[in-house]
Amino acid sequence: MRYPFHVDSYDGLYTGKERGQIALIKYEDDRSVPFLTKQNNYIYVDRTDLKPISDRHYRRASLFTSTGFAVVVNENYEYSVIDAKGNTVIDFSDAEISLNSVNGLTFYKKEKEYDKKMPVWKWDWNIMGGGVKKEQTYRKIEIGILESGQILLKQDLPHLDAHVYLNLDSIDDKHIYWNGSLYEIKKNSLLKVGHNITEILQDGHFIKTFNGGFSVYGANRKKAIYSDLKGMETLSIRYGEEMITLAEVNKEPYAPEVPKLLVDGRSGYMYAFPQYDKVFPKALGKVTSEQIDFIKKTGLVYSINNSPYFLLGVFNYDHAVWAYDWLYIDTNGNVADRLERTYNFKVTDQVGNLVWPDRKMVFPDAVNTEKWKFGKITSYSGMEDLYIIPIEDQQEVRTKGLWNSRTQSWQIKPEYQDISVLDIDNGIYALQKDKEGTYRLYDNKAKQYIGSQGYHAINSDGFVTVNSVAGELIYYYIDIYTGKEYREE
Repeated sequence: MRYPFHVDSYDGLYTGKERGQIALIKYEDDRSVPFLTKQNNYIYVDRTDLKPISDRHYRRASLFTSTGFAVVVNENYEYSVIDAKGNTVIDFSDAEISLNSVNGLTFYKKEKEYDKKMPVWKWDWNIMGGGVKKEQTYRKIEIGILESGQILLKQDLPHLDAHVYLNLDSIDDKHIYWNGSLYEIKKNSLLKVGHNITEILQDGHFIKTFNGGFSVYGANRKKAIYSDLKGMETLSIRYGEEMITLAEVNKEPYAPEVPKLLVDGRSGYMYAFPQYDKVFPKALGKVTSEQIDFIKKTGLVYSINNSPYFLLGVFNYDHAVWAYDWLYIDTNGNVADRLERTYNFKVTDQVGNLVWPDRKMVFPDAVNTEKWKFGKITSYSGMEDLYIIPIEDQQEVRTKGLWNSRTQSWQIKPEYQDISVLDIDNGIYALQKDKEGTYRLYDNKAKQYIGSQGYHAINSDGFVTVNSVAGELIYYYIDIYTGKEYREE
């Protein structure tokens, strides 16, 4: 069994059962929470006073989605879905169930592994004399919508085939992206309106592929915004009578699904990752001779979101820590050494490591009085000027801290083995002081720990694990803002 349950929520609707379908009504009661009893099972209680909401006990139980559903498991380790009143929506079975609520709809996934007898030509013959395997492991998968009963996918897949995930994305209030396709919401069901989608962009835009080409669309537009674009790694820009050609721009060790540079073969217009939102200039405008020398070595070109600028990067091979040097060019071809204003823009590499702003921008050398060495810096969406920075001191001791690049100060001193972000807006973190030690809740705004309990792991929804006296893992929920534990002492 996997923990925690996969139950995601993005909206606030309650659903109840009616005439074979689920009637959609407003759901505003999010007080119910699973409570671990001394008998090592769960009941649902009111999170404010811990009074039981029903007398039903479960082997495992999840939080309710924002649409009012939860996954529960009985003593036979069978899965079911219940609504906020405790009514059964999906009957108990040995198929594992996941939920995800998006745009007021609740999507479920049922998955079950089984051994399937294969025809003789698909038997697995062991040439070393170990016998013949006549069966293969398959996965029976069903994905659908609780509110309407619509089944989106139902099939059997070999175990080694690619997995089908319940990772739906809201494009806008009427459109959802899932499994490479765009869907329109109509009467609590999905109508497929687009396919071959490989990349979701901001502002309801997305990229489709067809015959090796790429087109950029908007969710409410049937006609492409840009069409028949091709991937490229070579970029040319004119400087007076000279044509500067940059080879292997945005070259990566593993080819992405959508190239970082796309060009229109008819107009020659070039669009850059991540939003492909504006045309790269064909000619240089205001530029110095030093900047020209820099541009000729450029290996990275990214578009800066919500601005007229592109980012130009030259990899600096001389540094002990790999890094880029930077210039900026606007849509008119004017080049600048620095931006006059701050844009909410961060660049990550193919595996998610922060590239820009780089360590020197975030933590300038002049501030590094301790002569620390630095690891890969981390910053998540919504963290703005906050960065988790790994450091290594003169004694080669490695720790992490939370740095504010605007105030040039530590929000959380680099005294911890690990720092997990639980709630960015409210400044709630989980801190691990010692290697192999437990995590404790920390309120960065109040600058104090929350409660005194340490946990083996803490999830942002409050799902925690602790080690029992016998060495077994115990799972339950807590309130990450107060430290209140939903279990019986």
